[in-house]
Amino acid sequence: MKKFKNIILFVLFAGQLFAQGGSVYTRFGIGDLRTPFSARRFSMGELGIALSDRDYLSFMNPAGLNELNLTRFETGIAYGGVNAQNSASSVYHSGVILNGMQTGFPIDREYGISFALGMVPYSEVNYDVETNQSDPLVNLHTAKYSGQGGISKFTAGGSYRLPFNFSLGVTYDYYFGRIENHSSVTFISDSTLSNASFYRETSYHGIGMTAGLITSDLSKLFGISDLREFRLGLVFTPSVTMSADSVDYLTSQVSTITTSTGSIKINLPYRLGFGAAFNLFNKYTISADYMYQPFSQYANNNVKFGYLQDYYKMSLGVEYRDLENRVDDFWKLVILRGGISYEQSQYKINGNGINQFSVYAGIAMPIGYQNTIDLGFQYGKRGTMDSNLLSENIFRFNVTLSLGELWFLRTDR
Repeated sequence: MKKFKNIILFVLFAGQLFAQGGSVYTRFGIGDLRTPFSARRFSMGELGIALSDRDYLSFMNPAGLNELNLTRFETGIAYGGVNAQNSASSVYHSGVILNGMQTGFPIDREYGISFALGMVPYSEVNYDVETNQSDPLVNLHTAKYSGQGGISKFTAGGSYRLPFNFSLGVTYDYYFGRIENHSSVTFISDSTLSNASFYRETSYHGIGMTAGLITSDLSKLFGISDLREFRLGLVFTPSVTMSADSVDYLTSQVSTITTSTGSIKINLPYRLGFGAAFNLFNKYTISADYMYQPFSQYANNNVKFGYLQDYYKMSLGVEYRDLENRVDDFWKLVILRGGISYEQSQYKINGNGINQFSVYAGIAMPIGYQNTIDLGFQYGKRGTMDSNLLSENIFRFNVTLSLGELWFLRTDR
């Protein structure tokens, strides 16, 4: 079994690359993790665990919904491009996806009670690789590997402001999605061997929850007059047991064989995050975050995988917004953002951890009262060309539309 796995890894990462496909690394586990939804969080390093903002929605930490003062709706699209290269060649693939949608509204502003729901991506699989191989046993042949899909998450929950101005948030999370994997081998015309292909379709679903906490303003403890809104944040998602149903199709020139694995159990590890955020001079919001998820505990029917390791991500973000001079002037209302992040991905191939460093930039432009269109850009560097692996340059562009309107206005009698 170990020898067979090494052959698969060699075929995936060696040889000449052709055609399209996203990151080949998404073949392993459930693919790349997707943490942010809005371009605001995306532009500030993708996390923002301690941020509470009345102008945006975020399920990164549901406690952050406590400042919501208008009914809000957000949706967006994301462009992703990956330039993958090894010692022999390079390819570039890109695509555009709907980045989810969410809506939320305040119920009681005095007690920070808000409710929100939405559907956001959790992981993404997208690869398409073609290699020409020459083997003494089977001679020249072409191997193709492709996959697409991922896991999404429907989330519904709310927030409540505790005594001493602490905020608590809880969400119900329903995980669902489908991942398709396809591989094929094509031999030269005069070969005595027959072409063959293998296709697997796996559907996932499971139930989980997320709880978060954001502290009160701790800035007075530092005695700095220009320091405001210093808060700490904590978010925790317990491990989730998902059910997965797979159907396999093995096709050759003779026949097609269809088999079903039935329902198997997938253990999705817990996720834990810490963060801090504060405001300087009533203009600059700075956030620092750490997210951890032990993917070494990821298991399929209690079977763990050597190509997965513990995931963690550290990020630092800054946002410029003039909160003192909020005049009716377009350029005065523009918000600027930037960030950096470093992550140890969940991938560990041929004993090599696949790490990533990213830089971010973003801007928010007003399109009406409490309405913005937010743009975010990321450039990331991941992987290595050592040990027959791939080095990737990642380009992502995120556009989010955030709309706010006054609903459910309670009248005093």
